[in-house]
Amino acid sequence: MEKGILNAPMIKRNIVRFLILFTLAALTSGCLRPASSTAVDLTQFTSQPSPSAQNGITSDAPTVADALDAATQAALRTFPLWVGSTWVYDYLGYSQDEEAHWRVTDTVVSKDVLEGHYIVEIERQTELTLGNPGSEFSFSPRAGASYYLVDGTNVYQFESQVETDLDKAWLALVLPFPPDGESWIPDPVIRASGPSGEGGTRFADGPFDQVVAESGTRTCYNVVTTVTEGTDEATFCDGIGIVFWESDNGRGEGYRMELIGFVLQ
Repeated sequence: MEKGILNAPMIKRNIVRFLILFTLAALTSGCLRPASSTAVDLTQFTSQPSPSAQNGITSDAPTVADALDAATQAALRTFPLWVGSTWVYDYLGYSQDEEAHWRVTDTVVSKDVLEGHYIVEIERQTELTLGNPGSEFSFSPRAGASYYLVDGTNVYQFESQVETDLDKAWLALVLPFPPDGESWIPDPVIRASGPSGEGGTRFADGPFDQVVAESGTRTCYNVVTTVTEGTDEATFCDGIGIVFWESDNGRGEGYRMELIGFVLQ
């Protein structure tokens, strides 16, 4: 009894502490949110359109689409280059002597509509995740800005300033893809002179069904660029974009990109 009497205040204090902790847990259990961060959190990435507030960028896709012609709208349904859309890749750069992995994040950060052309800026962030490539390693991803211009079915890509003369622009994609047996020429120099038979054309094989993680079955295509040496092949899935790309120079050197997460607006 004395023990019980002597410990009564301690028991009472423990009960009070328990009730306080229990009350706090109940009050906050539905209110906790991840801390705000500019870093990409892969747990946020799903296959479904997500609120643009996740990455602090406002998407105005429905409004912008009204100013575009039907062919450009159709291309953007296939390749959703709306502000806020983000793709995250595991990027492997390799040579005969070494290899390294990066996490590459491509985000549409701005748009413009100029004379019916839809133009977007892509901001690429890179983070080395595995390996220690030397300064002379040639197959690391390039961070910074690049641009797409969508003109009807044609999707042009620019590494720096957007050219107004599309005859001098890199034709990355034609959407919808041309039928089997037909191709296009990305390089403007080769387009002007015509293919020489030694490479430079690009074509799409498909369609075929492919299961994309967290997204289910998608309609996809193998996009092949003919090169004089090695291989250059990608997989493009409707409604997502590039899910895989590998370029090898034929001497065991090149890079491979695999999609590991995305948010679409």
